[in-house]
Amino acid sequence: MSWRAFRQVQIQERERRRLKEKYSATGDIIAYLICPRQYGFFKIRKYQPAHLVQIWYGTIIHQVLDKFHMHYKGLLDPATSGQIPTDDDVERYFMAVENSLLTKGVRPINRAVRDTALKVLKIFNRIEARTLYPQVIDTECKFSSDRRNYILEGRVDVLRDVSSSGRTPSGYAPVEIWDYKGTHFPDTQSAEGQRKFERFIFQMLVYAELYREKYGDYPVKGVLYFMNELYTDPEPISRPSQAIYEIDFRDPLNLRRIQEAMNMFDSTVENIERDKERDRWNPPQEPPDDETCDICDLRWSCPLRRDNYPMRYP
Repeated sequence: MSWRAFRQVQIQERERRRLKEKYSATGDIIAYLICPRQYGFFKIRKYQPAHLVQIWYGTIIHQVLDKFHMHYKGLLDPATSGQIPTDDDVERYFMAVENSLLTKGVRPINRAVRDTALKVLKIFNRIEARTLYPQVIDTECKFSSDRRNYILEGRVDVLRDVSSSGRTPSGYAPVEIWDYKGTHFPDTQSAEGQRKFERFIFQMLVYAELYREKYGDYPVKGVLYFMNELYTDPEPISRPSQAIYEIDFRDPLNLRRIQEAMNMFDSTVENIERDKERDRWNPPQEPPDDETCDICDLRWSCPLRRDNYPMRYP
């Protein structure tokens, strides 16, 4: 059949729809709040950072902890169901994750950082295993919410069953959401430490709302676990008080803070979208902490910190 037979055929052009962008609390909102300039260059423009030290430490902590929980549930090997990982198991899981990260070019900056991560994981396993592991409902739980102009995503490290602790009020599930932090408890006496602490709280408030949207009720608590508080000499035999911070979502004040956090999330997404449209990424009003700036490849030209980092030969 000749093409001329189709000359009179008219096809309506398909309406073009703009896909909604996905935003997460940590990878987008908190990263942008810490430093819009760093976020724009590395997350949006896709520049490749020269150092991935912070990524290595946090990733290996989270992935090895997840293997602990899978080990206890028998998901890696049915024979380990109900068994607490031994120190040999911890080292085996650690090396497996470490080798996986090496294939992606992600490695620790030195041996001391590696040894710290391994020691912290062993101590956590010894201290928390008997009480925590049997109560773990799920790990690495993904949540999402279809907002008006974007998709909000989140990942909770652990859902913990606390139904045995007593009656749960209406509107709440007998569940705690846990998030592991590969750091010390922030120094809230300093301005930067207080800002970092508030960002951690913000993250848990958002996760509480995501949980409610998925299951219909709020979790009773959010728990931040600061892993590096376990790194003491001598090694702790019980959980240090600074290792845990709890947020009680049954407190009416925290319910209001959840709504404030969601409003802040919305407004920050608007700011990111504005900067993306202009492709203009300015530094924050207040400089980030030294740890963030020390490994930033943009520090040499940063209007806020370049005087702290004079040019030098490699």
